[in-house]
Amino acid sequence: MPTYQIHIESQKAKSRKVSVTLLQALLSVIIEGSKGAIRMRAEGRSAVRGAPPEWIKTATQFAMELQENRLHIESPTLYDTVPDLFQPSEGFSELNSERTSFDYLIDSLTTALTDEKVEPLYDKALLEVFQGFRHVLNQGAEKIHFFNGRELEITPDSVATFKERLADIPSPCPVKVVGKMDTIRSYDQTFRLITAKSDRIIKGIAKHFAPKEVQALLNQSVLVSGIAHFTTGGKTLRVEAKRISIAQEGEEASWGDLPIPHFTQSADDTQLSTDAQTNDIANQWS
Repeated sequence: MPTYQIHIESQKAKSRKVSVTLLQALLSVIIEGSKGAIRMRAEGRSAVRGAPPEWIKTATQFAMELQENRLHIESPTLYDTVPDLFQPSEGFSELNSERTSFDYLIDSLTTALTDEKVEPLYDKALLEVFQGFRHVLNQGAEKIHFFNGRELEITPDSVATFKERLADIPSPCPVKVVGKMDTIRSYDQTFRLITAKSDRIIKGIAKHFAPKEVQALLNQSVLVSGIAHFTTGGKTLRVEAKRISIAQEGEEASWGDLPIPHFTQSADDTQLSTDAQTNDIANQWS
């Protein structure tokens, strides 16, 4: 079973003890962050109202040993914990069965802290979980070092970066997009849409639809109306579908490309944008 090390660099350099409150805060970020990271890969979102799927709970059950200021965490591979997830019928191609939920946590933390132009593996909810490191630092930790083949360091500057990333994510907004319904997964009703104009892939969620209803649209040119969520760079992260129908003549010309986010500059602008979005939704789907 893969083992990972986390070194807690204390503000009291000679202390061999770790505060229970500090440890509780750290484990909370690790557990909730791991849940969010693997769900982010599988569904394009790290959290949703209600309890997470049972497979996510199972995949984030860790064993731990504390030696002075160093945590040793055992994390089983996804295949060891949830082998049924990787049957051909389920199609969880976004996840590697030989990796662990802890691996995906490190991936998400790394992309949130890097300045490189990489595809972000986080959303607002996951960044809010990562901001929980401030509670760890407030309890006496100076730095948190993760060792898993590559070193990752969490400092007060890291927490500030998470906050900046959070502010950079555009607000969700109502969109329409036309494309080919390429795949749909029965397990969680996530689908993959290939845009009509640019052949770009969009991940979507059709949670309000009966499985048979969406399966009938497979390989068809469809119009998806819903709420788009975006990355810090303005790329479409996912579309939560409110309506899916066969695309009609002329709709491809108007809605055949990737959705574009509405960027706002102030709290007042954000409220105006939100009000406008609410009116748009009412007009489109009333």
